[in-house]
Amino acid sequence: MYITNFSMLSLLVVTALLYLGFLHRVLDRMRLTKTEALMILVAMLVAGFMPDIPVYRGLSVNVGGALIPVGVALYLVITADEAQEKRRALLTAAVVAVLVYATDKLLPLEPGATGFDIDPLYVPAIIAAVTAYLLGRSRRAAFVGGVLGVIITDLVAWIENIVYLQFDVPIVLGSAGVFGAAVIGGMGAVLLAELVGEILERLQGGPRA
Repeated sequence: MYITNFSMLSLLVVTALLYLGFLHRVLDRMRLTKTEALMILVAMLVAGFMPDIPVYRGLSVNVGGALIPVGVALYLVITADEAQEKRRALLTAAVVAVLVYATDKLLPLEPGATGFDIDPLYVPAIIAAVTAYLLGRSRRAAFVGGVLGVIITDLVAWIENIVYLQFDVPIVLGSAGVFGAAVIGGMGAVLLAELVGEILERLQGGPRA
């Protein structure tokens, strides 16, 4: 029994370390230095275990899962070289929010209910990656779209609760911290966008000069 528990714990630790290493590599690719990427990752990880900050009528915010990723997303938008890139990133976030909201309303919540064994947690990452690629293959747009798209969707859900007087239904922005949907959406979007772009480039005979 103890051996089994230790094995499961070891597996969870290794999985967590691999995931955190993946997050660091993704942050490192978005015009951040390795030190900046590591500092952001550590901040998200530590702050994710902090108590959620209550805002208003059932709405709370997780620092590591919402405030810091949103701050990084806004930083990427502000520091974008061209106005077109800024508009593309914000447009991606808006489109992702609409699509995620629609899938939340139309698709079943249980994995496998539609014939595909996909956890709903990963749907925002897939949507953000495809949307960001279609709008310009931008890593910034992918990350901004994945993070802000999920956060906007949660805010819309909270507004719906207010409209229907469901004040006892809690909404936590960035719930689960660094392992939450907003972070997975942003990071996963960057990875998927890169994979799709690289595959298409190879099919076309390599990157364009």
